[in-house]
Amino acid sequence: MIESAFTLITDETVPYKNIALETLLLEKLPAHTAALYLWQNRRTVVIGRNQNAWQECRVADLEADGGFLARRLSGGGAVFHDLGNLNFTFILPIEDFDKDRQTSVILEAVRKAGVVARKSGRNDIEIDCGDDFPATPIFSREMPRFNTAHSLYTPIWTRRRAIFPRPKTNSRQRA
Repeated sequence: MIESAFTLITDETVPYKNIALETLLLEKLPAHTAALYLWQNRRTVVIGRNQNAWQECRVADLEADGGFLARRLSGGGAVFHDLGNLNFTFILPIEDFDKDRQTSVILEAVRKAGVVARKSGRNDIEIDCGDDFPATPIFSREMPRFNTAHSLYTPIWTRRRAIFPRPKTNSRQRA
């Protein structure tokens, strides 16, 4: 049962610091405490814990553009963050985790901001422009804590440029 709750909003935009703070909150929050962590990253491709960065991202192009490559605690696909995103993480006792309830908090918030949104797919929220919030990475350690993280809207052309690898060439072809 949640006895106290708070929201933490950070101005930090370095992904390594934001992911470290997310991890700290996950591991150190007192029992029966819930947190909503709001944060942004500068030009970052975030990959899941089991992904190969060079298969998911144009690493050299990202670094040449001053971007970051970061790995999150949970699994899941590669996502692009920039200052056009608002990332949010729910951290709460595992017995209080309810994916539908956490999704409804976000749906209500974006609706109040005038955005038409709905739940779609397994873990996605779709907005009327046809784009969607990436699927919800969910992470739980062998501890009574639960973490869900979402990322709100980045123009899809920016994500595609950074994330999708170059087409594979036939190894028999010569340059």
